[in-house]
Amino acid sequence: MKIEGVIIAGGEAARMKKREKPLMLLRGHPLAGHVVERVRLQVSTLTLNVKEETASLYAECTATAELPLVFDRFRGQAGPLGGVLAALDGAAARGATWLATFPADTPFLPHDLVARLAEAAHEGAPSVAVTEAKVQGLCALWPVGCRARLAEGMEAGRYRSLWWTLDDLSAVRCRFDDETAFFNVNTEDDLEEAEAIARLS
Repeated sequence: MKIEGVIIAGGEAARMKKREKPLMLLRGHPLAGHVVERVRLQVSTLTLNVKEETASLYAECTATAELPLVFDRFRGQAGPLGGVLAALDGAAARGATWLATFPADTPFLPHDLVARLAEAAHEGAPSVAVTEAKVQGLCALWPVGCRARLAEGMEAGRYRSLWWTLDDLSAVRCRFDDETAFFNVNTEDDLEEAEAIARLS
């Protein structure tokens, strides 16, 4: 099973006053850099999905500068699914069979995330991490073979919500008990809370 990975960093960060959230600092290092360190050894190849207009910012960031950049196939309102589809295209071209996706603003991801998702997965369907609180939609493992169906659904406007799409693709849910591992930084208050979590870890 050849598994590639992509960090999805192409969001709008509306609650961060339009600042580039993955580049905001946690304990002196960009959020995206924490994600890189957590996941890079879990996959064969790691890429970074960003908006084209912010690419230079990531190229200048030492924590992400070595990662190949992936831009959405569909520009506009595709949301994170646009990054997932573009990364699936690249993974297919390189002969990978699975793609792991990670959010760029979740700095405490489990070191065994991909292994557990792979154990839960079955051929033809994604697997996705879930906690008691929610489905962690971007912490998922996607079969490369689903990309044609994903593209068709996006082109038709049927696939817009990440969570609805995963359900429609019959995603297997993989339970994780540690809520903190999936702590998501969406606001400045969240960033302060992440600092406190990092000090205790």
